[in-house]
Amino acid sequence: MISPPEPFELEGADGGPLRGDLYGPISSRAVLLCHGFRGYKDWGFIPLLASTIAVSGIPAVAFNFSGSGIAGQDGAFTERERFRRNTYAAELDDIDRVARWIAASAGVDPQAARLGLIGHSRGGAMAVLYAASHPTVRTVVALAAPSRIGVWPDSAFEAWREGRPAIVRDFRTRAELPLGPEILEDLRRNQPSYDLARAAASLAIPFLVVQGDRDRSVPEEEARTLASWGPPETTELSIIEGAGHSFQAGDKIRRTPPQLLEMIERVTAWVRRTMEPGARSAPID
Repeated sequence: MISPPEPFELEGADGGPLRGDLYGPISSRAVLLCHGFRGYKDWGFIPLLASTIAVSGIPAVAFNFSGSGIAGQDGAFTERERFRRNTYAAELDDIDRVARWIAASAGVDPQAARLGLIGHSRGGAMAVLYAASHPTVRTVVALAAPSRIGVWPDSAFEAWREGRPAIVRDFRTRAELPLGPEILEDLRRNQPSYDLARAAASLAIPFLVVQGDRDRSVPEEEARTLASWGPPETTELSIIEGAGHSFQAGDKIRRTPPQLLEMIERVTAWVRRTMEPGARSAPID
C-alpha cells in the first residue's frame, strides 16, 4: 500500500488557494483527477482511484477546483463566494496550473511532462477540453461525463440575464448555493472553445469513456454520443452494468461494490497501458 497523500497548495485561477493531494513520488509522468460539479478531491471514489493508480506505479494528483466552494475534507461549502464566481474557463486554468506545478516539481520543462487526465461528470468534460489543446496529455478518461456543457435550467439563465445569481441546490449537503452570471458571460465569450464534439474529434491520444447503465444524472446515451465523436482507432467505450453516477461509491466509500471495483480496475489498466512510451499514437486493441 502507498503512504497517505502529500497535500499541496497553489494559487488558483481566482487568486485564492487551490488545494491538492499528491499520491506517490513526484514525477514528470503523472495522472490528474478532476472532480465534478459540486464535487471535491476527497469525494467518493477519487481517493481510492488515485491511490490505486499510484500503487500501480504512476503518481496521481487529486485537487479541488478553485471555484469548488470547498476547503476541507468534509466537503462542506465554506467558500461560497468562490463557488459563486466559478466558470468553465477558471476550471481549465486550474488544470493548467496543476499541470505546470507537476512539471516544475519534477524539474522539467512544462512541455516535457507526460500527463494523463481523468475527470468525473463535468470534470470529465473539462478533461476532454483540456486534452484537446495540450499535447502534454497522453491519455484521457471521462467517467460519467456529459456530452455538452452549458446545460442549465431556464430559471438559471433567466437569473443570469437579469444579473442575479442562480440558486443551485446540493443534494449531498442540502445547501443552497448561489452561482453568479459570470458563468453565462464565460459561455457567451468562449462557447466555440467548449464544443465537446469538436474537442473529442480532435484528440490524437487514447480516449476512454466509462459509464454506468443506471446513471440517473448523465444518461448512457450521452456517453455513447461522447465516445462516438472520438477517433475510432483510439477511443473506447466501457459500460458498467448496474453502476450509477458514482459507480456505487456514494459520497464516502463505506464498501467496495463490484461496479466500483470494475471501474477502478479498468481505468487503472487503461492508464498504465496508454501512458507507456510510444502509446500516444498506437491503436487501441
